[in-house]
Amino acid sequence: MSTNQWPDLKKEMEKIPVPTEKLDAIIANTIRQEPPRRSKKKVLFYSVSAAVLGLGLFIGSASISPAMAKIASNIPLIGTFFNDSLDEGLRIAGQEGLTQVVDQSTKDNGITLTMNEFFYDGTRLTFGYTQESLFAIGELERPTIKVNGKEINFSSGYSGDFVTPQKYKGVIDITPTEELPEAFDMTMTIDAVGFIPGKWEFNFPVKQSNEVTIIEPQETKLIEGAQVEISTLKLGPAGTDLQVKVLKDEGNAELDPYSLQFDVIDDHGNLLDTLTGSGNGETVDGKEIAQLNFLYSPVKEGSKELRVIPYIIPVSTEGWKEVTVPVDGQRLPFIVDQGEFGNMLVTDIDYQPDKIIVYFDLQSDVIVDDKLSRYSFRLEDANGNDLFLADQPFAERIEGNTFKQEFAAGSKKGLQIKTYEFPKPITYEEFIIDLSQ
Repeated sequence: MSTNQWPDLKKEMEKIPVPTEKLDAIIANTIRQEPPRRSKKKVLFYSVSAAVLGLGLFIGSASISPAMAKIASNIPLIGTFFNDSLDEGLRIAGQEGLTQVVDQSTKDNGITLTMNEFFYDGTRLTFGYTQESLFAIGELERPTIKVNGKEINFSSGYSGDFVTPQKYKGVIDITPTEELPEAFDMTMTIDAVGFIPGKWEFNFPVKQSNEVTIIEPQETKLIEGAQVEISTLKLGPAGTDLQVKVLKDEGNAELDPYSLQFDVIDDHGNLLDTLTGSGNGETVDGKEIAQLNFLYSPVKEGSKELRVIPYIIPVSTEGWKEVTVPVDGQRLPFIVDQGEFGNMLVTDIDYQPDKIIVYFDLQSDVIVDDKLSRYSFRLEDANGNDLFLADQPFAERIEGNTFKQEFAAGSKKGLQIKTYEFPKPITYEEFIIDLSQ
């Protein structure tokens, strides 16, 4: 959310009397508190989330004026939390009524957390929550989660947005390292919000919302001397869950299991968006065993086959070389060289009052998603300010390899396109998964 979306917000906020005495007391009390407690448990995992975190900082009260009340009215209703999500799977789950309402609130140190809804279908476990306080913070400490009274190990991803100066709407994606039952009692405990310690605890039953198609290919391929097996593929209305097992000798330095990624393509040529990825592992009798878990967007209806293509993006100790192309004086179309990956051919730049739209053709044979999320570029103004749009952070495929990307409005003078010389991914023999089995 930005002041561009709410033209009167800045004016309204300037009118708001800040309760300085109360604020000073809160700050003083916070400083006297012990620092947030950190979990002492060592957890073997990595986590990557593709979710975009839209942040804004506001001061004031939503009840101060009709204009601020209008902003407050955009708080999601219970039962519709995920309906407008940028995540296609969550949006489908919300619109089809597959989520489950919790509506539990707990308050500590002036901060109220409400667990609004969750979605669980065996492929993903996602929670929607809101945070309310004098100044909404947004950031949560990693929670402790118990399933049927037993603490579980998991990786997590967070995203969200400020709805009003005092209210934040957030999403937590949980990826357990072990399979969860179809129904269980959950306890979630959060011991810090931002830098403010406290205890916010929720207890509620969780039940798998619908049946999920489970396929167990158990097909193994040899990659750099390691055995890579697709153990399980789960297909649900809100996501596609891919579980991979990697087994290699402890002394094998040819492959880092956690550098492996997978493109998933249906038989219509659609590349599924990667939402999250996580992994954990152990070494037993000289063998390193890694369990990888990836969540993708849902498979399109009617798909009968999936291609799963393993790949690694080479890493350079020197980092990727940055590329800067001034827009001034360029005659359209012009090329932006992205190294081994290929070129961007900028075909048009549309300067509108509220935004700049860059149209381009991607001259590359590398598989890319509809958002071009792994091979993005920036548009900067003459002062080096990034014209990134929080509500439109990625490119959009128009058709084929033709894309467009929107940026914030800025002066034409001094604009620069910035990107990198990306290496080509190293790809390996693909897996073919029959969805009709």
